[in-house]
Amino acid sequence: MKITDIIAHPITGRWADDPFFGRNIYSAVFIRIRTDSELEGIGEATISYFTPESVAPMVEFFKPSLVGQDPMNVVRLARAMYDDAAFWARQGAGRSVISGIELALWDLVGKALHVPVCQLFGGPVRDRIPMYASGGSMLWPIERNIEKVEFYMSYGFRAAKLSTHFVETFGDESGAAIRPKSVELPHAKKIDTMCENFDNLRRRFGTDFDFAIDGHEGATPHPISVSEAVEIAHAMAPYRLRFYEEPLAYTDLDSYVELRRQSRIPIAGGESMCGLDGFHHLIARNGVHLIQPDVGFAGGLAETQRIIHHAEAHNIGTVIHTGASFGPVLAASWHLAAATQSVEWLERVIAPWSLQNDFMIDQLELKDGTVGVPTAPGLGVRITDELLEKYRFQPGTGERT
Repeated sequence: MKITDIIAHPITGRWADDPFFGRNIYSAVFIRIRTDSELEGIGEATISYFTPESVAPMVEFFKPSLVGQDPMNVVRLARAMYDDAAFWARQGAGRSVISGIELALWDLVGKALHVPVCQLFGGPVRDRIPMYASGGSMLWPIERNIEKVEFYMSYGFRAAKLSTHFVETFGDESGAAIRPKSVELPHAKKIDTMCENFDNLRRRFGTDFDFAIDGHEGATPHPISVSEAVEIAHAMAPYRLRFYEEPLAYTDLDSYVELRRQSRIPIAGGESMCGLDGFHHLIARNGVHLIQPDVGFAGGLAETQRIIHHAEAHNIGTVIHTGASFGPVLAASWHLAAATQSVEWLERVIAPWSLQNDFMIDQLELKDGTVGVPTAPGLGVRITDELLEKYRFQPGTGERT
């Protein structure tokens, strides 16, 4: 079997399944690898959530490294792409496109061997995988957060990630388009309001539901200081949160180390980091308790597993990030979580639920906050002419953080 072509398929869809998240339009790019057989592989580059128009030219760049090659040699081909673009694709957009192509290769190999990809990584190490609902910012007024969590419970979740930020949501009369508006609070009032919010949530849900918070500081031009992050961590400690995600900018490793030393809440981060070399210092210096690689950004499945194993050697667990996925990255993350013992949680954003289900053959069916093990060959994803038409690409729909 030989690779004959690689195609970038940009798609656009409305994320409309979470009334507390917003009903907004986002885009992705699926990467399809065709062969001289009837088999093909499907992947996804996480960078396409932000800049979908940039993906196809990079896919074209990598074609000479792949066309005519045996797709069964996944690690060799991924390394060839990395070597060909070492000047500009060690991190960021280029590494993400390599990731998406690598996912498509694994999908193809799994289909060729008639096994799910998790079998190619050693097989499932458990029968059920904990999954949490990812729901963006906390809502204003804060009483609405009880409704939000009840909504996630109706899907079968027993854990949810909220935020350190509050937003109001606004939309037209039809409810077709909703965009959040940030609620700006003075520092002292923000801390008090966060405590009041979690007081309300704990009174309503007790200790039968797990919570985490996301600072989103890895994607802001003006991140908070370590002293403020420490204050948030101390204020949230009584509520026994499972982790505090992206509390600081990734350019401030010393502050991550200091925050982890002082925090009674596990510190997490890494969703926009790439490669084992990119994660190394955060892991080796114990800057976090949990890493959060995104397989469609960090370098693909094999590289992400290397990162996870490096973290294991430092007694650091993993929470796989899937927040921008239209399907293949979520599916690949599910396979990796099934095959990797130290993955503690798998993320799922509720807003694109039905959209993701259109592209996924295996459905993530929740039971008591956990999902089973994927069984379809490859990644268990699909792309058809009908789906490409249903989700026809709309230029200019990349997300701006």
